[in-house]
This record gives sequence, structure tokens and C-alpha cells, in this order.
Amino acid sequence: MYRMLIIEDDRDIRHIIHQYFKKRNIEVIEAMDGHIGISLMDENIDIVLLDIMMPGIDGYEVCFQIRKEYEIPIIFISALSEEENQLKAFELGADDYISKPFLPSILYAKCLAILNRQSTVKKQIYYFGNIQIDYDNHEVFIDNKNINLTHKEYLLLEYLTIHHNQLLKREQILNAIWGYDYYGDGRAVDTYIKKLRKKLGQYHYYIQTVFKEGYVFKSGE
Repeated sequence: MYRMLIIEDDRDIRHIIHQYFKKRNIEVIEAMDGHIGISLMDENIDIVLLDIMMPGIDGYEVCFQIRKEYEIPIIFISALSEEENQLKAFELGADDYISKPFLPSILYAKCLAILNRQSTVKKQIYYFGNIQIDYDNHEVFIDNKNINLTHKEYLLLEYLTIHHNQLLKREQILNAIWGYDYYGDGRAVDTYIKKLRKKLGQYHYYIQTVFKEGYVFKSGE
């Protein structure tokens, strides 16, 4: 059974989500604000649903705090539908963003798709020069030192390296990492590529830009 943490100050929304997901064998833990939500976080939480506008600390700060310790999927659910709000959420490491009002069935489908991708077992370790990727444990090492990637950054690197030496268009990357029903544009990809290159440090050159096309992870093979 999956365990979900919903951090939302609207009691009615929490109740609707709780009842819908409970009937589908997903345990739901509720938090009415960000402070409580952070206190309830542990390694047994599989996914987080997170509102933005809450008393105390807002959802952006909660996302930032969670991302410092955990790589689990985070989906924002918010009445703020403007593009800048969504972009800020993705920059902080969100896996998806759903505007209110929403259908519980759509929310459930999005959560299940992310959880299923998350649980796919690869059992492989790959080496790209001094970059080592443990696909089984979702760990990345550079010069034998573990580097800290957000959940989205890891998924992006994983996708690029699995398809190394192949041109990946922005639309392909969006569909693979953010899902086919993501309504944003390729700037989310560009933002995460920039963040990922920074994490790779002196080995950033492995990720090469193909002008007006997309990206290639050049492995030298």
C-alpha cells in the first residue's frame, strides 16, 4: 500500500482526497499546515500533495524543506494557476502542478502514474567516465562522491543517460518526465538542464545542446 501525505489547510479538500484515495488502497495522512506537514515527513511517505497558500509557511517553503532531505514525488495542488506560480514550483523540485478545482480521478491518475514510474526496478549501475549512476538506488556519484539531486533532477539525468548519444527533443523529455498531460512548455526542461549541469560540475559537458532541437548526453561510446 502506498502512503500519501496531503498538506492542505482546506478541510473539505483534504476529506475529498482522503476518501477517494482510501477506497483505492492508498493510505492518506493529513496535515492542515506546512509545519505539521514537515513534522510528519519520513522515509515511509511515498508521495506528497501540497497546497501553496497556507497559514504559517507557504507551500513553496515546505517543498524546499522537504527537498533538502527527501527525493519523494511532490505534486502541488493550488488555486494559483498563473504560469509563474507553476514555474516556481517546478524550479523547487515539484513533479507536477494541478490547479484547483480538479477532478479526484485525474489527481489519482497523475499520482498513480508517478508512483508506478518511481517503483520501476532497473538493478543497474552505469559508468560515464567519472560519473557513476546507481539506477537501482537512485544515487549518483561523481569522482566517487555522492551528489545530491532532487527527484526531478535525478529522473532527468536517468532519462538522458539511458538514452545516451541519442537526440532527445524537449517534447520527448517533457512527456517522459512530466507526463503527457503536462500543460507547460519546454522552458521547464531548460531550467532543469541548467540545474543538472551545475550539479555535474566539471563534467557538465556530457549534456550537449542541439540548437533548436533538444539535448544529447554524449557518453563517448
